[in-house]
Amino acid sequence: MDLLLFRLLNDLAGHWPWLDDMVRFLVNDYVAPTALSLALLGLWFSGSEVYGRRRRQFAVVQAIAAVLLANGIVKLLNLVLFRPRPFADLDVTLLFYRPTDSTLPSNPAAVAFAFAATVYLHERTWGLWMGLVAALFGLARVIAGVHYPLDVVAGAGVGILAAHLAQRLPGLGRLARLVIYVGRRLLLA
Repeated sequence: MDLLLFRLLNDLAGHWPWLDDMVRFLVNDYVAPTALSLALLGLWFSGSEVYGRRRRQFAVVQAIAAVLLANGIVKLLNLVLFRPRPFADLDVTLLFYRPTDSTLPSNPAAVAFAFAATVYLHERTWGLWMGLVAALFGLARVIAGVHYPLDVVAGAGVGILAAHLAQRLPGLGRLARLVIYVGRRLLLA
């Protein structure tokens, strides 16, 4: 099923220049991570009421912790799992460079979904928009030929798990309060 879905999506590449350009735009290592980071920056400064603003700022600190957790989980999984990229075994239409690390789970998907899921737990609307960016990022990576669909789903699962684990990190509340306090003193919160 994974291979079939990969073929269906990767077969979209190379036929329509406008689609290839859109996929290349979405798949690169900068667009989605930058958009998600800018969303966190916007979330940090949004709102005028004290309680809501503090809650959103706590979500930003928690999202950063979730991304760090997601990266750590992916690195640990990569020590025991190695799945070659689709282009290593198959004839694919490749719209991206050739990464050499394991494709399972997708680290970019894990990071993007860690951002989105953490924010969703605090701010549903922001989280849904960030989830859409994360989903498009993952889809583009499959169409571009650098991930199988299961890799992206597994990465999304790792990101969502990291978001939930970040909520339970001991000491994160104190750290978040300290970061927000220092930010206010520096007129950055």
